[in-house]
Amino acid sequence: MQKFFFDMKDGVPMRDRIGIEFNTNAEAIRHCKEIAQDFRDNSLRDDQDLEILVVSESGKEIYREFVHREPE
Repeated sequence: MQKFFFDMKDGVPMRDRIGIEFNTNAEAIRHCKEIAQDFRDNSLRDDQDLEILVVSESGKEIYREFVHREPE
């Protein structure tokens, strides 16, 4: 298993210092999409700059998703 971190960014980065272990990158990306959907469903703000970055334990960004923007 590998640990992945889910950093939040809306102009100022908020680093995930705990992380979650997953077997694959795909599982971590799926979890990121679930987090983003939860924000879309429950957030009182519509911050177009809010994004979630999935970072591997080696420090490599493997995925990025804007929470309130449609995919380009």
